[in-house]
Amino acid sequence: MSAQSAQIPQHVSRDVVRDIDIFNIQSVDPDIHRAWRTIQSESPALIYSPLYGGHWIPMRAHVIERVMSDHEVFINGGLWVPPNPEGMKPQIPIQADGALHRAYRSLIMPFLIGKPLRAAIEGARELAIELIESFRENGECDFAVDFAQHLPIEVFLRLVDLPSDDRLFLSSLAEVVRMPDPVQKLAAYAQMEEYVGRQVDKRLANPGDDMISKIATGTVLGRPLTREEIIGECTQVLVGGLDTVASMMGFIAAHLAVNVELRHRLTAQPELIEKRIDEIIRRFGVAGPARQAAQDIEFDGIHIKAGDTLFLATALHGLDDSRWEDPMTVNLDRSATGTDYQTFGSGPHRCPGAALARSEIILFLEEWLKRIPDFSLVPGKPMVAASGSVTGVLSLPLKWDV
Repeated sequence: MSAQSAQIPQHVSRDVVRDIDIFNIQSVDPDIHRAWRTIQSESPALIYSPLYGGHWIPMRAHVIERVMSDHEVFINGGLWVPPNPEGMKPQIPIQADGALHRAYRSLIMPFLIGKPLRAAIEGARELAIELIESFRENGECDFAVDFAQHLPIEVFLRLVDLPSDDRLFLSSLAEVVRMPDPVQKLAAYAQMEEYVGRQVDKRLANPGDDMISKIATGTVLGRPLTREEIIGECTQVLVGGLDTVASMMGFIAAHLAVNVELRHRLTAQPELIEKRIDEIIRRFGVAGPARQAAQDIEFDGIHIKAGDTLFLATALHGLDDSRWEDPMTVNLDRSATGTDYQTFGSGPHRCPGAALARSEIILFLEEWLKRIPDFSLVPGKPMVAASGSVTGVLSLPLKWDV
């Protein structure tokens, strides 16, 4: 589906309509988070974009919190933004609800908590040190290409027992989250599903202890998964694991490159990294999941009808000045707890990899600042970022003295 405007429904008041293209937020400001903040400051609690079939975008924290947490009024099993092209397999578990969603999720959660999580982080720390040392003496790197697109992806490939040699191929397909064109999107998913199908067949023939084997041989609600379910869940796991953390790392690194005082404080007091990681992450939300209203509801006098689709830019929760004082500033002394943040969502659909993501960002900051405490952006080579279902950093040249 193209960005062409759809007809505005009768129940949508014209004063809340904005031609906001979620795949081109940077047209408002090259700094995507600043662009979202600009749109937010000029908007009511919700706005309606007629692009990509038409959808609501909650602008304020109290709306985002309600939509995220109320899984009976706002379901995941409906339309996406943009609507998935015909012929595309369901995205499991994110497009499931209730008991079926819990059953799908139970197949992957054991790999993302406890002992497997600790083992993954131990391996990630070793890899982070190896990567940093490989370019530290060069005095420069493209952070996105040389570090962020390696570390979290390599860690994830180990969880699903896939070869490192496949990293670049899978990373290129993960760009599907920033593809508004249905033909491109369907083609990318088809390639991913073909790849996943081969891996599933290997696991069915010789199951291992990895996540793909668990999904392929698992059961939901007392029955084996269908092949469509297996491939759908494994594909979504790959898409979710290959991009989000790398993007968040990129935005954090870019911010630290120009915020010297913050960088120096984290370097001098490294214990603050783990203690205040949620505040650091708050400023740089990247995910944009969707929900569909299951019944009519009203927010601040704005009417949403059953069947309406909502796009949830999680960045907007962390940028809302009605929830956070001076939201554009990473304040290491801010009084807030983990449950105050919505960067990874809330409710039954909270990001299953949140603990892994937090841990990876913590160790990235600890090991990077220990080895490269002072760095900056490269003049004339700005960060390249793109918006979509996941806002991503595609290139981030950095330099430092050696």
